[in-house]
Formats: sequence, C-alpha cells, structure tokens
Amino acid sequence: MKKLVYLSVVISALLFVIGCGNGFAENGVYPSNKQMVREAKKDITEITYDDFKAKLENKELRLVIDIREPGEFEDGFINQEDEETEEFPYPDAFTVNIPRGLLEFKIDSKKYWDDDLMVDMPSKNEEIVVYCKAGGRAAMAANTLMKMGYTNVKSLKGGYKKWLDPTAPEVEEEVVDEGG
Repeated sequence: MKKLVYLSVVISALLFVIGCGNGFAENGVYPSNKQMVREAKKDITEITYDDFKAKLENKELRLVIDIREPGEFEDGFINQEDEETEEFPYPDAFTVNIPRGLLEFKIDSKKYWDDDLMVDMPSKNEEIVVYCKAGGRAAMAANTLMKMGYTNVKSLKGGYKKWLDPTAPEVEEEVVDEGG
C-alpha cells in the first residue's frame, strides 16, 4: 500500500512538471517564431493606429523607431518628408531607422545619437514607439528595450502595414509568416 501511494505521488509530480509551461519555451527554446512573438507580446504594450496617430497629431511623441531593414525603410516610413513641400507631417516627432539586429547596440550609444543622428538620445523613461512591417519584430524589439531598462516603450499594433491602411483587418498569423 505504501509503495502504491509513493508511486502515485511520483507520477502525479511528474505529470504536474510535464504539464506546466505547455506552449512556452522548453529549456529556453521556443517551438516556433510565432510562439516567441506571442510570448513577447505578453510583456509589452501595443499601441493602436488611432492612439498612435493622436499622439503624433497632439505633439505628444518625440521618438519613433522603425526597426525594419534599411531597404524597407527607404521604400517608405512613418512621418516621411513630403516630396513637394519638404515638410514633415508631424514635425515634432523624429523617425529613426535602427534595424532590429542593431537596436541593442545603437539605442544606448550617445555617440550614435549625437554624431550620426544629431538628436538627443532617449532617456530610459521617454515614450518610444517602435514599429516594423506587421508587428512581430517590433514586439520583440519592445520586449528587448524593456529588458534594457526602457520603461515607456510601445509597439505599433499591425506595424507599417496598418499605418498604410488603417482599415485593413488585423491578421495575427501574418505578422510572423511575412517576417513581421
């Protein structure tokens, strides 16, 4: 009888351990990029198109970081200068392209901000909105910035695609399948 009780306790404990964390990283490894993005989104704040645009219009936001690759950025970005008037739609906001792979190295580099961009480096509590093509890379970038001590980071929900077409439906799986 004692062996049966002991065996059932051991089996119960094993089932409990095996069942915990279902869907999360196993031994620090995620089963897919989609799961990585989902986990990142649990820990960040996403800002909607409407709220983001209102912040730009109300001059409540200074820094927007486009974390797409330079080629993507050159094809168009948020707060791009009008070719005819040479004016920015939101002159109080600055959009900088810091590709996802360089974010950790450039965000804290005073030399980068002073010499390359000639813009004040953001403080750890300044509001920053990051975006990418559809939201996946930006979610992971926002998560990284939070881990680096930035306390007021938001990811633009739906990314640049949403900015270009605010009426487009949001498709969660598309975020990762197309490179975020």
